[in-house]
Amino acid sequence: MAGQSGPRAADRTLEVLELVARASAPVSAKALARGLGCALSTVYTLLTPLIERGYLVRTDGGYTLGYQVSALHRAFQRQAGLTDGIDGVLARTRHATRASANYVAYQGDGLVIADVRTVAADGDEQPDLAIGVDPRSHAYAHGKIALAAAGPAARRRYLEQPGLRRFTPQTIASAERLDQELRRIRRTGVALDVEEARPGLACLAAPVLAADGAVIGSVSLSVRPEDLRTRRHQLITAVKQAAREASQRP
Repeated sequence: MAGQSGPRAADRTLEVLELVARASAPVSAKALARGLGCALSTVYTLLTPLIERGYLVRTDGGYTLGYQVSALHRAFQRQAGLTDGIDGVLARTRHATRASANYVAYQGDGLVIADVRTVAADGDEQPDLAIGVDPRSHAYAHGKIALAAAGPAARRRYLEQPGLRRFTPQTIASAERLDQELRRIRRTGVALDVEEARPGLACLAAPVLAADGAVIGSVSLSVRPEDLRTRRHQLITAVKQAAREASQRP
């Protein structure tokens, strides 16, 4: 590949895969060249190994994701603990509480959201959970679980970037107050947020543990603030029970 080798070529190859993944229809080589800002010949060079290894497939309309992506996804779900059993846990919890139930899987140092499962309740507000590093981690209950479990270095990196941004008047924006909150979470095993990330939304979360005791995710419930005030004990009991069930999955 003229003018490209090593890390740069690897970056471009991954960019091709990401462009195809984001598209809602097959993507032509010309469209990929425009998206990458490179020559058509470069795109064909990048496409060749992706097709040969099954990550992309050429169709009449352009390029789509190939079978090997599905194998990677299954491997990712296995490593992240996202077995089919978690859907049953969420469904039972949603039925018992009449609240939206979510499972958030953590990865790396615990402050990266790897995947999300949701069983929604009709009409209830739900958190807008994004894959990757979420700058609202200190404002959401599931993010507080991750911060409480993370090591000092990871928490320090979060405080430095993205930092304690304020999203509502209720958001904790002081490192000292956040530290107190995280100590409380480690002591009680449950995290709460009441309109800290978004007005009109309250969340509760409890940690999901791997066999070695490491926090690998959390189960959370999303309700209206008034529901949390009137059903606080029931909801806390339910979210902790759901997290225990999720932790015991094979």
